[in-house]
Amino acid sequence: MNIGIIGAGLSGIVAARELMRHGHTVELIEKSRSVGGRLATRRIGDGKADHGAVYFTVRGEELKQDVADWQTRGWVNVWYADPYPRYVAVDGMNALAKRLADGLTVQLNERAETITTRDGQVRVQTDVTTRQYDRLLITSPLPQTLDLLTDFSVDAALRELTYAPTCVGLFEFRSEIAIGPDGILDTGLAPGILKIVNNRQKGVSDTELISVYMDESWSEEWYERADEDTLCGIERLLQTVTGSAVIQSRQLKRWRYAQAADVWNEPFYQVNGQIYLAGDVFLEPDDASGRTRFESAYVSGLRVAEALR
Repeated sequence: MNIGIIGAGLSGIVAARELMRHGHTVELIEKSRSVGGRLATRRIGDGKADHGAVYFTVRGEELKQDVADWQTRGWVNVWYADPYPRYVAVDGMNALAKRLADGLTVQLNERAETITTRDGQVRVQTDVTTRQYDRLLITSPLPQTLDLLTDFSVDAALRELTYAPTCVGLFEFRSEIAIGPDGILDTGLAPGILKIVNNRQKGVSDTELISVYMDESWSEEWYERADEDTLCGIERLLQTVTGSAVIQSRQLKRWRYAQAADVWNEPFYQVNGQIYLAGDVFLEPDDASGRTRFESAYVSGLRVAEALR
């Protein structure tokens, strides 16, 4: 079959790899300039900073086997264990996404605008062209996905799932600063800060780059404010940890759909015989964590590929 996938995040990449392995023709459509979604890394000066997923953990056997292979290839390593391993990608999380997507057909900088079905085919109108497939998988954040499916019947409960935003400040310091023993602090912080990560201690950056993740309520309140105001607000809170250390540069990243407030207790959703939905919000019924994460995106991609096969 000829299968289209909207969204080249982890779920889309995993599904594409599995479908290609079974002989299908697969094409991914991605509105950004890079694959990866929230597996995101930004170059700042001579360093790198992850500003999406910080790390990932492994519970299931399927991901465990793949991670062992990724370690052998030198793609990931263990950052620290508390009590189980936190894995990070060598050269940043986006580097892992790019390595996994190597060999896939990906149309970057292309945004899907409408979806229709006709004569047994699914047609995707993008801002560039019209693409046609036997089957379509959509892995973009659920609110964006549902905007494409206004003409299709979708379970009302799915439409009610909500997301929380996150603001992430990226700060380049002139001198070394230790952020906890391992490069991460996520307890005992000033109200508003979710966690602070030192990308040098994490092994991602050669320079001192600090990623500051703000919590849901703070991010919601500040999301629409000017970048400079938001960065100043984050910096004031960061200084409760870094003191008077000199900041050389700073940048802001906003994630509108960073974390789902609710989840769907199935690993994918079938709209009809031709269109499927997947992503980190789609969890297996026995998922013990009950929250979206790297592994839920990975498993969702595997399961929807099995269904599409």
